Amino acid sequence: MCTHHKPIALLIGLWLGTSGQGWAAGIVGDGGTATSVSTASNGRQTVNIAPAVSGVSHNTYSQFNVGQAGASLNNIGVNARNIVNQVTSTNPSLIQGDITVLGPRANVILANPNGITVNGGSFVNTGNVALTTGQVSFNDFIPAPGLTQRNIVLNTNQGQIVIGPEGLSGAMLNLELIAKSLVVNGPVVNSFSGSSAGIRAVAGDSHAEIDSSVSPTDNLTPWIKYSSPNTKNAVTAIDITPLGSLTAGRIELIVTDQGAGVHHAGAMYANVGDFSVSASGDIQFAGGSIVAAGNLIVATPGLNAASGVNGNPSLSANGNVDIRSSSVQLSNAIITAGSPKITQGGNILLGIQGAATTTDTTIANSNLTATGGIGVFNHGHALQVGASTLNAAQNVLLNADSVNLVSGWNGQAAAPTQVNSHSGTVAITSPGALQMSGAQVNGTAGSLVDVSSLTLAALHSPDGSSVQRAGLQSAGGVVTVTATGAISVTGSDLLAATDLVTNSAGFVLQSDGASGSTAVATNGGVVINSSADVLNSGSLIQGKMRNGANAASLGAVTLTASGNILNQSPDANTLAAIFGVSDDVNLKANGNIVNHYGRILTNNALYISALGDVSNIVDKQAGSNNEQPQSSQSQGTRWLFLTKSTNNFSVDYGQLDRPDQLSYLVSYAGTTMSGRNVLNLGGVILANDAGNITINATQSFQNAALFSGHAQFQRSCLIICHSSASSTVQSVGGNISAGNNIQITAGTTASNIGGTVTAAGGNLTVTAPTVLAQGVLGYRAYEQGKGFKSWFGDTWAQLYAMDVGGSWMANVGKIVINGQEIIDGGSFNGAGGVTASGGVLTLKNPQNDPVTINRHLGLISWLWH
Repeated sequence: MCTHHKPIALLIGLWLGTSGQGWAAGIVGDGGTATSVSTASNGRQTVNIAPAVSGVSHNTYSQFNVGQAGASLNNIGVNARNIVNQVTSTNPSLIQGDITVLGPRANVILANPNGITVNGGSFVNTGNVALTTGQVSFNDFIPAPGLTQRNIVLNTNQGQIVIGPEGLSGAMLNLELIAKSLVVNGPVVNSFSGSSAGIRAVAGDSHAEIDSSVSPTDNLTPWIKYSSPNTKNAVTAIDITPLGSLTAGRIELIVTDQGAGVHHAGAMYANVGDFSVSASGDIQFAGGSIVAAGNLIVATPGLNAASGVNGNPSLSANGNVDIRSSSVQLSNAIITAGSPKITQGGNILLGIQGAATTTDTTIANSNLTATGGIGVFNHGHALQVGASTLNAAQNVLLNADSVNLVSGWNGQAAAPTQVNSHSGTVAITSPGALQMSGAQVNGTAGSLVDVSSLTLAALHSPDGSSVQRAGLQSAGGVVTVTATGAISVTGSDLLAATDLVTNSAGFVLQSDGASGSTAVATNGGVVINSSADVLNSGSLIQGKMRNGANAASLGAVTLTASGNILNQSPDANTLAAIFGVSDDVNLKANGNIVNHYGRILTNNALYISALGDVSNIVDKQAGSNNEQPQSSQSQGTRWLFLTKSTNNFSVDYGQLDRPDQLSYLVSYAGTTMSGRNVLNLGGVILANDAGNITINATQSFQNAALFSGHAQFQRSCLIICHSSASSTVQSVGGNISAGNNIQITAGTTASNIGGTVTAAGGNLTVTAPTVLAQGVLGYRAYEQGKGFKSWFGDTWAQLYAMDVGGSWMANVGKIVINGQEIIDGGSFNGAGGVTASGGVLTLKNPQNDPVTINRHLGLISWLWH
């Protein structure tokens, strides 16, 4: 991290203030070379440069300052390819005017180890230009027989280059800024057209060698090569202030010292080619911007981008934006890759795939947009994305040790996190967890997740009035989730245009109390495979049709669990539903399968198979006295020889938890169920149209209606008698009905208690050692306050008890009982007859009788008793 910043404004002021004397002297030769200087009346100076040796004119000075009148380097007759201007004193240089080459164009080098300030300087008729604080030496060699070449060597380990508010400009093949440190506080513009023309800043200790054979008109051959001793120096080597900017065909920033970095708060424009920065220290953005017509490449240990004086940090390239950093911190940043106007695809890459990182990658309140793809990599640490948008035309890949996608709120306004691929896939891979809080992921061609666990949760606003649902979806493809641990979805969505496939160690789809979750395959199948339990609580699982290419897809919805499957509605206002739109629903568990106040529906066939129990149930609160009738008698007031007597009868069946909500299993092409025990307690099982129902229980099968309510009958007599009766007793559920045949097999007993089992259009076959038809007493009350009795002041009421349910029926076919038929207040009714291979045992025929209590005469009760 680079923490040492020089006070830029003070530094510029000191340079400009102390340079007045040096600038007044202008350019002064030191006599060490055959260089002469003349000054015109307007203050403009002309330097008659020294003769060239192997194309290099070497000129030394005690001072080299250029005022606003400018200076000329006279190359007429010398014809040097390279003009070296070296300051040998301790005086820094200040360039405030133009430096123009007279005669043939030449490459120009200004070397001053004491420092160089440019404030309104420019270069005219130059090829390549190098401003350096390095020491000059030469490398003479013979590249070919009879040919001598003198390369210019620059060794830099001190000095600073400062660009003042008036800046630096010119049409140069390349501009090289070589110093121990660089401060840019004004515009630096290389106006030479072409992608090869650029600005390169090299800060830190460096060794550079200039190829003197390169023509000043050659913009293709490399002119300079660099190497570095890798000196340790944890400072800010390049500082671009809010007033600073770099503009050229391409831009390259290089920091050579180990630990030294870049601070950028200004603007950089690579208007034809690439922009690149490399440093062994971090690059820090304080609201700065970078625009590249080509690619934008940052190769630093860390990148930290946050808002500054110039607003939010912005990185934009018509090509790729490649951030090769092991630590990336983005806050209020805007990153754009590619150009829709010229249909150029650009990718955004954050981090290095497979490379170890030092910290979490953080993307906060930022927007990343790419006409190509987006890749974010953090090997060893987490990826944190908050209130940010990642939009790519092509694929998006997020890879980190864990991934956390979190939306936010600005007061009550949503600040969503969205990860979108508009024509490709979104792939999120991690050895750790993926957590999504109010965030949305949408890969149009598919969304693929491979993690240790997946958690989706809705995010509620501070006042609770609004909610952002989390969503993992694909608008045009498949959603696939593979987790070594559990998948948990709360008040959120798994949505696939085609297929939804999950493999995990536990699957939970649940309501957040306000709204349910969804797991929906709009035009394909849902396949949920869990090595533990599957829970759908107050939510929707829905598919349309199976995927024929996936052997695990057995219908519109396929749920497979090594543990239990539970489909439950947690309260009266929230419904749990599993729905197959155009194909089968198939549930298979090694444990139990329970439908508790839920709906399991299909427009085709329903298959439910468990090694444990299969239960379609609702709940009730039990009544008093174990729900058995109670009667009592009491003696009260005496009058003459008469005594008032009161007789009471009551029965309490308790109450249903949710009278208006039942459990349903519904199909249109038949239902097949198997389990250890198969229980339909207060629920409804329907196979509509011509569908069959087949039930196999290795132990017992039980169908039962649940009864609730209270019945009472009271009679009091003294001179006259008063009677009252009331009943709220009712039954719910316990209904099994097939449009065609029903076949039930049980290992021990098959019982129907208070319910109905109806084969509407076919036969009813039950195979079990015993088959029970048991009615449950229901009660109906009658009261009469008129007539002969009431004329004498008496009132009449009656409570009738009748057996309800326990009915086995085949409306048009026959009933075949392979076992003993037991009638206990129930019935077997088959239009085609009833047969029982084990005979019939009648414990009680169905009754419909008035409830009787002891009679006690009043004065005139004999008239009607």
